[in-house]
Amino acid sequence: MSRLEVLCATMHQTDFSKIEEMNIKSDVVFANQSDHEGYDEITFDGYRARMVTTSLRGVGKNRNIALLYADSEIGLLADDDVRYADNYVETVCGAFNEIPDADVIIFNIYSTSEHIDRKPTQIKKRGRLNKLSRNPFGGPRISFRISSVKKANLWFTLLFGGGCLFSSGEDSLWLRNALHKGLKIYKYPKTIGSVSMEESSWFNGFDEKLYYGKGAYYKASSPVLFLLWILYFAFRTRKNSDLDFGKRLLWMRNGAEGYKSLISYDEWKNSVGESKSL
Repeated sequence: MSRLEVLCATMHQTDFSKIEEMNIKSDVVFANQSDHEGYDEITFDGYRARMVTTSLRGVGKNRNIALLYADSEIGLLADDDVRYADNYVETVCGAFNEIPDADVIIFNIYSTSEHIDRKPTQIKKRGRLNKLSRNPFGGPRISFRISSVKKANLWFTLLFGGGCLFSSGEDSLWLRNALHKGLKIYKYPKTIGSVSMEESSWFNGFDEKLYYGKGAYYKASSPVLFLLWILYFAFRTRKNSDLDFGKRLLWMRNGAEGYKSLISYDEWKNSVGESKSL
């Protein structure tokens, strides 16, 4: 059994050139969204790379496909715009050796696009997450013991994320579900790589659609504390959005209603408009 395996969601790949682009120095599974079905496997530098190609759309489905094929001790989630540091394997494996009871460990990753609003939150000291913790951590920062995740029957939602009904939040929701299933999650203040955030399939600023999606996410992840979370997020992003405080709350309330009825932002906008009331 290999010690670490990168689990990468990607699209329209025709070869294994992402290995060099991403500076991968371990085993890797690519869950490749394309217009056909296929399986390819190669070895490189003593490691194994597998490409599982399907026509299934949605980041959650493809993260689940990569997880289905994972057979190493430790999995490291990835998107295909990540570039790993040369020592990422040693960093990740070393952290699990240092924290033997950890099921999941979250690392730092930095953006190569420092001028935009979506700078990754940086971890400054080691600590353990709890059910009330904020989870501003995207997938490429998340590593886990594959046996712990499979024993907990923990999978990615099909409702949230790129290509899904609600365009973001799948990784944070996965972490929430992991906590509810009793997995031990730690933050670790070391950097494993960089990511480009110049382009995004879902982020176009702090607009109505973003708040709608956040409302859906908070309703799914924290139904009891939903109101507190949307108040907190509306206040925290007051300098980022052109929407006033009331409109930010309104669109998160709309998103919560949309989540209950499984209505996308576009469907809500076309059928309901803004909203009846707060």
